[in-house]
Amino acid sequence: MRFSILAISFAAVLSGSATSQQSQVSKQPINSTAFSIIPGAPIYAEATVNGDDTITLVKVEKITNPSTTLTFSFTQSDSGMMLSVKNPLNKTVKYHLDMIDYKGKPHNTSSCPVMAGLSVFESWPHPIPEIRVSNTHIASKNEEGLCIY
Repeated sequence: MRFSILAISFAAVLSGSATSQQSQVSKQPINSTAFSIIPGAPIYAEATVNGDDTITLVKVEKITNPSTTLTFSFTQSDSGMMLSVKNPLNKTVKYHLDMIDYKGKPHNTSSCPVMAGLSVFESWPHPIPEIRVSNTHIASKNEEGLCIY
C-alpha cells in the first residue's frame, strides 16, 4: 500500500508538467545509456537501429509508428512484479536490467532477449520500486537464446 501511494504521488508529479513541456519532452531521446521504468507507467519508445547495432529510443506519448515502437510495461500484483516488453522490430532486441531498491541501489538481474515481432515477460516475487534498462541493442548471435545480464 505504501509503495502504491509513492508510485501514485510520483506519477502525479510527473503528469503535472505543462502541456507544451510534455510535447517537447515526448520528442527527446531517452538516454541511450539507461532509462527507468516505475510500476504502472508504461513507456512507448520509437526505436532507431544504428549502424553499430545499438538502438536509439525516443519516448513518445502514444504509439503512432507501431512497426518501430517498443512497449515497456512494469506492473505490481499480489504475486510480485512483472515487466513486459513488446518488440515490433524484425530483429531480436537485448538490453540490461537493474532492479533499483528503495535506497536507490542498483542490483543486476538477468533479462531475456525479445525475439522479432514478439513480447517477453520477466517476473520477480518481491516488490521493486524501479527497473533501469540500459544497453539496448540488437542481440548478437551468442545472446539470442540466453537470459543473461
